[in-house]
Amino acid sequence: MFHSVSKFPAWLIYITIVAIYIFSLFALVGHQQEETVWQFSEMLPILKYSVLQAGLSALFSILFGVLLARSFFYLDFVGKSILYKIISFVWALPSLVVIFAIIGFWGSAGVFAYFLQFLGLKWELQLYGLHGILLAHLFFNIPFVMKYSLDGLNLIPNGRYRLAAQLNLQGWNYFRVVELPTLKSILPYVFANVFLICFTSFPIVLILGGSPKYSTLEVAIYQAVTFEFDFAKATMLIMLQLAVGLLLQLLMDIASKMAFKETRQAPLPVELWKPKPFGWRKLGLQAVLFLQSSAIILPLVTILWAGISVSDFGERLLNPSLWQAVWFSFLLSLIASSVVLVLAYLLALETRKLAFANKKWQYGLLNSVATYPLIFPVFLLAVGLFVLLIDVELSSTQLLWLVGVCNGVILLPYIYRLIFAAMWHSFTAQDKLARSLGLTGFRRWWIVEKDHLIRPLISAFAFAMSSSLGSFAVIAFFGSPDFSSLPYLLYQQLGSYRTEDAAVTALVLMLFTLLPFLFIEHKEHIK
Repeated sequence: MFHSVSKFPAWLIYITIVAIYIFSLFALVGHQQEETVWQFSEMLPILKYSVLQAGLSALFSILFGVLLARSFFYLDFVGKSILYKIISFVWALPSLVVIFAIIGFWGSAGVFAYFLQFLGLKWELQLYGLHGILLAHLFFNIPFVMKYSLDGLNLIPNGRYRLAAQLNLQGWNYFRVVELPTLKSILPYVFANVFLICFTSFPIVLILGGSPKYSTLEVAIYQAVTFEFDFAKATMLIMLQLAVGLLLQLLMDIASKMAFKETRQAPLPVELWKPKPFGWRKLGLQAVLFLQSSAIILPLVTILWAGISVSDFGERLLNPSLWQAVWFSFLLSLIASSVVLVLAYLLALETRKLAFANKKWQYGLLNSVATYPLIFPVFLLAVGLFVLLIDVELSSTQLLWLVGVCNGVILLPYIYRLIFAAMWHSFTAQDKLARSLGLTGFRRWWIVEKDHLIRPLISAFAFAMSSSLGSFAVIAFFGSPDFSSLPYLLYQQLGSYRTEDAAVTALVLMLFTLLPFLFIEHKEHIK
């Protein structure tokens, strides 16, 4: 907001975030009281499985996400915008709610199994293991891939569609000539994002893994700290994940340059022309839309039905522990959203000025801090603070601020990207006008930039609220019966097989996640 003083806060944020991670690492290393009997060679099976499940999840998410995006792009039907928003909402769902939806619909006692039993068929899917992990990751990431693929399809020039129509291109030839040239620059970036999300997946693998055979690095770190108290082993695993994270981030940087180069070179047409599908092609698109939409929406309906059909619904809904968790979740989400919005805004104020002035190395260095929560394992922050404060008795207020701020830092990569895009556009489009009027500081923001930024800021805050309501990684170490969020309570209920209580908690968590999501502005062109 105050451009003249944006430099000091931005670099202070950089130093503080780096110091927090370094401090957490030293606290963890310093807590090693003896050498672990665990060998480095034992990391290889965990690393291999982490890469395997993340690679398969990303590959299938790309495949199904692109197919779903094509159906939304080419088909016109009543309720299209509403259906798109419902599917997009899935990506904002907490992981534990996704797990409950997958178990309730695809499990051996789930809705799909009962449907097949009614038809005289038998359903024998082994949900606990690789199959369940892949199902949950697909459910979670297909909407994410769909969004970026749909954006890419909207970037295709009108002339390419008309040329394909004149040449009567069909099937693979149509995809190769018309869609692939644009999508191939965007999909590597999307693949890298999904791979990183699945590689660092924690609650999904923790619950649906079923055995140590299906453990990933983050689950192994959690087990090493909470069950084995082997901090030397946890340190080794964190360092390995850090090395992999650095490699993945390098690949993501390369992929993102390709993706956003394409978006800059291909502005969205004012009036988009696209061919109307007919015959078998239209039928295929409709089949993809129906099957994938059903596979996403029906598990959500399962959560709703499971929550309201339990015995003693009113009594379970009015459970004091549930509403205590709701209150703590709201406060944690409010703290996290406020913290990350301030951090992202102050960083973007300075980075956009550095980018505009073509100060590449300063921009690159300051801009990189927003990716550190992706590069550095979440558990480096959580475990480091847990070890540091293991002998300190913290009050509920102190725990609120500790967990809330950590959740906000974890969200920084996503909120910063949302805010920077809007702030960069506002700065480049309005800078000459502001300079000609002699506007600086708050007056510049209020007169020139406010109208361009207020809606993106509201959307970013709402997205942060919705996402942080489901945060689990940090509170997994600090939670207790007296300090419990909705995800932590749901994890305890699922772990103790209190399925009816878990059904009500999952329903409440889903509805509370939906409320801030309704305020998010969707700019996708799907009409």
